[in-house]
Amino acid sequence: MSNLLSRFNWVIALLLGGIATLGFAPYSFWPAPVLSLAALLLLCQQQQSWKRAALLGWLFGFAHFATGVYWVVISTHVYGGAPLWLGLLLAAALFAYMAIYPALVCALAVRYQVLQSRSDWLLMPALWLLAELLRGWVFTGFPWLSLGYIAIDTPAQSLIPVLGVHGLSALYVISALAVFKVLRGTANKARLLALSAAALLPLIGMLLPAASSWTAETGKALDVAIIQGNVPQDQKWDPSQAQNILSRYRAMTFSADDADLIVWPEVVPNAPLSQMGWYLDPIHEYLKFRQSTLLAGVLIRGEDNSIFNSMIALGEHSGRYDKRHLVPFGEYFPIPDWLRPIMDVLGTPYSDFSSGQQSSELIRVDDLPLGISICFEDVFGAELAGASRGASVLVNATNDAWFAGSSAPMQHLTISRARALENGRWMIRAANTGVSALIDADGRVTAKAEWQNTEVLRGTISGRGGLTPYARWRDAPLWILSIGTVCLGLYRRRKFVR
Repeated sequence: MSNLLSRFNWVIALLLGGIATLGFAPYSFWPAPVLSLAALLLLCQQQQSWKRAALLGWLFGFAHFATGVYWVVISTHVYGGAPLWLGLLLAAALFAYMAIYPALVCALAVRYQVLQSRSDWLLMPALWLLAELLRGWVFTGFPWLSLGYIAIDTPAQSLIPVLGVHGLSALYVISALAVFKVLRGTANKARLLALSAAALLPLIGMLLPAASSWTAETGKALDVAIIQGNVPQDQKWDPSQAQNILSRYRAMTFSADDADLIVWPEVVPNAPLSQMGWYLDPIHEYLKFRQSTLLAGVLIRGEDNSIFNSMIALGEHSGRYDKRHLVPFGEYFPIPDWLRPIMDVLGTPYSDFSSGQQSSELIRVDDLPLGISICFEDVFGAELAGASRGASVLVNATNDAWFAGSSAPMQHLTISRARALENGRWMIRAANTGVSALIDADGRVTAKAEWQNTEVLRGTISGRGGLTPYARWRDAPLWILSIGTVCLGLYRRRKFVR
């Protein structure tokens, strides 16, 4: 039987990668990735060659990311204009690249016989943590589906303000390792120890205080209105739809003129700010008279013809935020000039946005500083915590219509909830087609505009002061611990492995 299973290890690895995706939104069955990872460790332990273990880890990762991030095909092919074959090819290349990181973990675990050593409790979570941190940094990073996100709506989420999402990832690897030891172990004492370790994570989570206990309310409460205009992506840039879209947003904005803060999603007008004075100036004057402030998603053309994806404040308060962390192959193409004519021939539209500069001045509404991020930027927890260090409220403006009908909007909502937990702040999430939401400092969704609803979402939030441990230190301790543990642990294992 074992020989039969070994012949199909690659199939099992693929299945385990797909099952692991069930731990993430919209399914949110958190035991799935823990059990899948434990089974992957069992497969790796049976391998004599680190190369075979690397292949199993790569197959696991490829299936996991293909089933969890499949929606990139929708954005590149359906709305991006790329031919289907090119959309599939680009997606496969992304999955293949992201799968390298679990492959490295499995390869090193087998090469240095980590799973047969007493140091596995430290080395395995450190290897996974370092791989995940690298995935969120190399080539500007793509930390989507980080393991720690499965903690949302479980007792373990109380650890997110302390360790951040990546820190939770390491703890879930310990849980997976505990399950692995229960399945592998023969001695009752070893099984009991492993079961205790598996139960430790939720127990610690239940004993820790809520995220909001790390911060405190400051300043006045804000009455907030989120404008979810619900514009399909195939209409957003259609000139024949421009007037209807602008009229819709103006009418919905004026209907919420009693709110302290009104928030639009990412890039509402389909022309640069310099061409939209006829539309935005009357809105600015009206809201200023009503003592209300609008955060509007716009395009801004610079003097050197650069284009910025921005949020500007109109009405009672003013200010500007330019998106800094751009999406590769979405907002800019990291390719040489000689390749661009080829992209034209393939029918793939591209445009290069410019990255905004870090500014010490945050937009303020009623003396509450706002920590603003646009779309993809809230995926980077450490960056957002650093840029929003002086903020009392977090704001994310996005357009998930690029991924219509997929799991991406719910996954993105989970990410926003994690950012609220990491910082102990309210998060205002404005999405073009949904899911818009008001998220409190404990990561709870207090109000929500569902997917593809046209809605003015109302609610009251409060500013908060103080720093959670994660907001104070961000990922620096995780980098130090993971690099130090991996280097020291593998060096010591090298003495026993020849």
